Amino acid sequence: MTSPTTQPDNRVPGGNGIHANNTTYSTLLQAGRDINLHQKEPLPTEPVSSPELDAVRRAWVAEDEDGKEITTAPRALAMLGRDERVVVITGPPGTGKSAAGLRALSELRPALPGDGRSRLMLRLERVLPDWDSVEKDKFLLPAEHGRGYLLDVSGESARWEKPDVTARKFLGHADTLSKKGSYLVVIAGDRGWPENDPILGRNVVRAVSAPPGDRITRCHIDRLHPQVQRRGWLQAHVQEADGRNGGEDGDGQGRRATLTDLLRADMRPGDAAALALELGRISDAGGTLKDARDLVLRWRERVSTVFRETQDSADDRALLLAAVMLEGLSPAEILDGARLLLKDQKARGIRDILTGRDLVTRLETIQAKSDGHRVTFSHLPGYPAAVLRHFWRQLSDVQPNLIAWVKKLTAPKGLGAARIREIADLLAQLAVDESDLNPLDIAQTWAAAGDAGQAGASRLLARVARDPALGQETRTKLRAWAGQESRANATVAAVVCQGSFAQEYPRQALTCLRWVLGRPGHDSAVSAAEEALRAMGSDVLLLPRVWATVNSWLTESKQPDDRNHLAARRAFLALLNPDAGHAAATLLLANALEHADTADELVQGWCAALSVPALETRCEDVLTAWAKAVADGTLDADAVVEVLNHVIREHWMTGPLSTFIAGRAGTEYTSQPVIDLRERLILRWNTPRQAQREPHGEQASEPRPMMPVEASPSPHGDAGGEA
Repeated sequence: MTSPTTQPDNRVPGGNGIHANNTTYSTLLQAGRDINLHQKEPLPTEPVSSPELDAVRRAWVAEDEDGKEITTAPRALAMLGRDERVVVITGPPGTGKSAAGLRALSELRPALPGDGRSRLMLRLERVLPDWDSVEKDKFLLPAEHGRGYLLDVSGESARWEKPDVTARKFLGHADTLSKKGSYLVVIAGDRGWPENDPILGRNVVRAVSAPPGDRITRCHIDRLHPQVQRRGWLQAHVQEADGRNGGEDGDGQGRRATLTDLLRADMRPGDAAALALELGRISDAGGTLKDARDLVLRWRERVSTVFRETQDSADDRALLLAAVMLEGLSPAEILDGARLLLKDQKARGIRDILTGRDLVTRLETIQAKSDGHRVTFSHLPGYPAAVLRHFWRQLSDVQPNLIAWVKKLTAPKGLGAARIREIADLLAQLAVDESDLNPLDIAQTWAAAGDAGQAGASRLLARVARDPALGQETRTKLRAWAGQESRANATVAAVVCQGSFAQEYPRQALTCLRWVLGRPGHDSAVSAAEEALRAMGSDVLLLPRVWATVNSWLTESKQPDDRNHLAARRAFLALLNPDAGHAAATLLLANALEHADTADELVQGWCAALSVPALETRCEDVLTAWAKAVADGTLDADAVVEVLNHVIREHWMTGPLSTFIAGRAGTEYTSQPVIDLRERLILRWNTPRQAQREPHGEQASEPRPMMPVEASPSPHGDAGGEA
């Protein structure tokens, strides 16, 4: 970055006529110049995780149950090696398509330009499917240098209405990838991709079989988690140090206690790999062989045992649910949560209290541990999720009551108010495990319950939105909620866009925000959407996409009766409001000093917002915020003055500008920052200019009369001139 002191004069090189009389903010100007606001952004990506890379590089299982080679990855690698830049892997679920794609990309070593002997190891990244409709939307696929991209559309390919259109979009990216030395592997479902087409099916590899799940688990444990082997969990016979045979591991179960009889060949590759990782964690924590068996069985046997033992006790089953949801609280609080579920408000008689089982015994029955201060299942990782699955699946009639109870628990003053984050994770896992979106409905209540509830709603929906199976449906649900009249639904959609969802799916987040910002009244949902948009705009990586999108809304929505007309103008004002913690306005004004098109867009945006009577108060608020930001150095004074002077040419008599410049009858508009900015505007207006930039797209017009000096308030704080 160039040092500010190297500027030879007060005009920014390459500028459009905006003066930089004060070099105090030149660092910001340089930062602004580094943001290319007018480059279309590709779909977002994320690096492939280290555990995934280790799995496909160090623990690959290449044969099926019959010992025959599985050819998915080798065939994909062969195609990539023949300089096919886009390869498609299709097939049914559970055939290891994603792993095969990663394996092929990780094995590929393209030659670097030159003598051909130097080889490149690709950087592997996942492409996030950030589109509303893959067939109708226009989007850019990523194409950085030396990348191996994996795009998984297996959860939606069967629903494509025009598979040939989609296939051509992906295959047409090959030329761009070739120029960058990069490759793309698309993972599609069993149906959807036009494999029989002689052109579109040419680069297709069909996965028909996967490695046996038990072999994957064993291989991962052997090569990635060797500490598990030391416990002998996978051995049919373990010779103990004292000469005893059977691998009892301290719980007296002998040979039957080993895991050999539980590892199944029909486990899906992803499940088998996850199981190996979880077994490794149990070993590190010093768990028992029984814990390992329970984990392999996903706690089914232990949960079933608990349910048999509590069959005649609604109190104990309610206690189990309360302990799962309120883990970490005291036994007394867990008991209160159980009574809330049962709606048991009556006081128990002394006879019942004295003759009933003690609370510690009841907690032990449901497998919980308590030290008197807190109840926990930390000794049984994964057990709470298994309990919740069992209730949801086996006692399905309880679902509405369960959700209603969780809403009460997590109310602002509820027992579980401080555990919304953990409860959100449990419900997200439940939705994914059961392929059921009903647990997501609780997000509507959370979104209206303050900051903690909004964070929980955002976390819950963002996690499910990433799931390969449920993600596309979840994202569609969010867009539908955003456009509904229900304030709760619209608020949910806006709140989700305040979190990680906006970084991972910015295009869809902006679509949701536009729907919410178009609501007739400025309610809490609109406020949440404005906050989300400001947060996105303050991310320097997202700002180019956000700014381009907001400008496209302004351009496309010119009819006042169009819902998007109001949304676009609200979006502009939200983005340009320089409130604490949001740097979008600072970055945009700094960028305008370097780029004429950014300055023009700022002028156009102001003109569009000022033309909406319903936004007059909001415009006044943002103008005042600009004046304060100039005073405290957040916004560059020269950029603000130049932009606003061009806006004044178009909207001098518009209410908000007239009020800002000349004041309003009966209104004291005399804060010092406002007075100072008025003075700057008037002085600049009256200063002869050699090169005055005209409004975007218009011919030079006759100069308007200079603003009357008497319209300027006195520096002593008098009210502005009356209208």
